[in-house]
Amino acid sequence: MRTVIPSVLLALTIGSAHAETARVAAASDLKFVLDELAAQYRAAFPKADPLLISYGSSGNFYAQIQNGAPFTLYLSADSSYPAKLEQAGLTVRGTRRDYAIGRLVIWVPKNSPLDVARLGPRALSDPRVRKVAIANPEHAPYGAAALTLLDHHRIGKALKGKFVVGENIAQAAQYASTAADAGILALSIVKAPAFEALGGTYWLAPLSHHLRLRQQMVIVRDGQNTRQFWGFLLSPAARELFRKYGFVLPREQ
Repeated sequence: MRTVIPSVLLALTIGSAHAETARVAAASDLKFVLDELAAQYRAAFPKADPLLISYGSSGNFYAQIQNGAPFTLYLSADSSYPAKLEQAGLTVRGTRRDYAIGRLVIWVPKNSPLDVARLGPRALSDPRVRKVAIANPEHAPYGAAALTLLDHHRIGKALKGKFVVGENIAQAAQYASTAADAGILALSIVKAPAFEALGGTYWLAPLSHHLRLRQQMVIVRDGQNTRQFWGFLLSPAARELFRKYGFVLPREQ
């Protein structure tokens, strides 16, 4: 299917001929969707300058940008970190945008005795659950949201000593599949083909049961290639791919 590029994006190709590598700092829940989007972008704009995408926790990237890291575009798993950068004057005015709303799941490995699809969070109260993988709530929005989900269901205190904590949600997913009995993960990672191949099962948390993962992006250093990619991430083609990976789009709530 041919990718339709809005005229606003085509207009962004007109400007400075100066080569500019777009250095993207992206929350790790975006790994699979953004890799696909980057490939689509390169196909749509074959003459565009390079994209360099780094994945990690939103909070760590926030600190790095504060300290002068040379990222040009920041995609956070929440809205607070981009807003703080904007308030500090460290972003390009008018470029902070919602691009998706993240979803949380409770996932268990293949052959787990836990009926998580039916019981949801109650499955984590099973005495056979000794380890639950989550992202670090100190700097990973999905980790912070996981704690609010458990508190909503009044099981947070009972599980406090059982957490296996990943630096980001991608590492938490790795722990869930190798070293834990369950994980509280991003739907976007669980829906990736490589993760689906593991054969686990999951329960999808209602948006009202946890901290809202309103994901925002903002341009940190302006440039033709960065602004063009920023625009592409708001295009109909990008929105469709975000939807494929389980994200809720900002106006589909």
